[in-house]
This record gives sequence, C-alpha cells and structure tokens, in this order.
Amino acid sequence: MKEIILITGASGEIGEHLIQQLCLQNNIVALDVNEPRNKDCVYEYINGSILDQSILDELNLQYNIKEIYHLAAILSTKCERNPDLAESVNIYGTLNLFNLCLQQSLRQKKKIKFFFPSSIAVYDLTNQKELYNIHEIMYCNPKTVYGKHKLFCENLGIALDQIGNENKIAIDFRSIRFPGIISANTLPTGGTSDYAPEMIYNAYKNKQYECFVNKQSQIPFIVMPDAINAIIQLMNYSKSNLTKHVYNITSFNPTVDDLFHKIKLFYPDFELTYKVNQNRQNIIDSWPCSLDDSLARIDWNWQPQYDFTSAFEKYIIPQIGQYYE
Repeated sequence: MKEIILITGASGEIGEHLIQQLCLQNNIVALDVNEPRNKDCVYEYINGSILDQSILDELNLQYNIKEIYHLAAILSTKCERNPDLAESVNIYGTLNLFNLCLQQSLRQKKKIKFFFPSSIAVYDLTNQKELYNIHEIMYCNPKTVYGKHKLFCENLGIALDQIGNENKIAIDFRSIRFPGIISANTLPTGGTSDYAPEMIYNAYKNKQYECFVNKQSQIPFIVMPDAINAIIQLMNYSKSNLTKHVYNITSFNPTVDDLFHKIKLFYPDFELTYKVNQNRQNIIDSWPCSLDDSLARIDWNWQPQYDFTSAFEKYIIPQIGQYYE
C-alpha cells in the first residue's frame, strides 16, 4: 500500500506553496474542490469536498497516510457572511479529517501527524488593543465565527492527541496560529487581513487602492516563505521536544500607514484612500497588534527569515511581477 501525504485545500495560497516544497520527496494526494495550479507535482489530485465521506473512505482504503495537512477552510470574512457553510466546512469537515486520521492510526498502529493551520482570530482584544506581545494562553475568547471554529478544532485536536497517550490510537496534532500572510505569487480572497497583499498588488498594477480598514489598523504579518518553512519545521521536529500543540509565530507588525509608506518607496505614484467596512474593521480591532512567539523559538527553533524591510526588498518586490505574467 503506497505511503502518501494528504493535503486538503490544496489549491489555496498555503496549499500550492506547500505542495511545491513537499513534492520532491513525498507522494502527495491533493484534495480540493478547485484544481491546484501545480497539479502536475502531485501523485494524485482528487476533485472533491472534505464533506464527501465516500472520498475519504476511498482514501483510507487505498493509501497509508503518513501526514495530513488539513488546510481546507472557509476564511474569516466569508465565515461571517455565511456561518452555516462555515460550520459545515470548518467544523464538520475537520471532524471528518480527524476521523480519517484515527482510522489510519488504528490500521498502522502508530500516531499519524496532523497539521492544522489556526489563526490570530482565536484572540479577542476588543477594547484592549493597546496590549502587545500576546502569548498562546491569553485572551482566547474569539468574537468571530471563524475564530470560534479555529479554537474549537484546536481543542479537539489536542484532546485526540492526549487520549492517544493512553490508548495508543491517536493523532499527533500540531498547529500554528498564523498572523496575516503576504504572498508575492498569489492574491488571496476571503481573509480579513487581505488589505495588506491587496495594497501591494494594487500598487504594482493599478497605482491606487481603497482600503477597507483605517490607517491606524495594526496586526502581525509574515510572508509566505516563512509560513511554509514554519509548517515544515514544526512537522519535522521531534515530538519529545514540543511542549505545546499550538504555537504563535510572527515577524513584523505594521500599521496600514506603515505599509503605505513602505510601498511608496517602491511605487512612488501609489495612492491610498479609505472606505472603512465597519464589520471588517471590528474584526481587525479584535485581533492582537503583535504576538509573543517565544515558545516556538524555544521549542523548535522558529526564526523568520524576513523582517519588514527584507520582506519587501528581497521577496515581495522581486517576485510580485510573476503573478501577472
């Protein structure tokens, strides 16, 4: 029986970049309702939903799965607009993947690694925005549907991991609470932090952008290469060295105004205007300005390659043109 890595949500921003990094040394099965652009890199692409139990049953019968990267999700802004769909995908879809992982664990008689991308949406700092360097156990009372779903799945994954310490059939659950992610090669849709990459792409293409949050808005960010490296690094690290199941990571914490002035260094004609969407503004205002990622730095030697300046000079600006070629 062939050993594979399963990636759900494979056509998403993280999914396509993760495929690119993992495909050289692994047989990847990619599951998504949309075809990834780098489909040729995977062993098998399955066009389908994580809610389709027949697909998951067939995967269980056909393969030995050594790792699951469960990236499929309805993102933050879309969650608030369609909470019923979000619950189906983000909660019940994740339950389906947990069950698949447990079935694989039973058959292979070992823990199966399971990566779950969480988010700063699990935090709520409404009316406490002045607090900085928030660590993993602080203010975990999310106000958004998306944040509630992420926190629920974190806690369930942790429980399924801990149960296995006694029953030997379990998930090796590992998760990262991502800040906003900026990619030079893909344009995201559906995330509340999208104002940052949208500003950059519009500066490159249109020379103007109408921002949906105010100029003082501030949350932490990383760039995509650091996000992918963090996933791979965490998944490769020995379980015995990990003191937690869920970790913060971060790199830089610009305000919208900081982003604007940084972008102007490269695109001097760029113009920024504001039309605040209050619902999205409220979400941003509930998220931390900055994160404490010291646990990740201590436990598995996390260190971002890019800071605010090098992110633009060495990654974003040199590569952004590839998106439009």
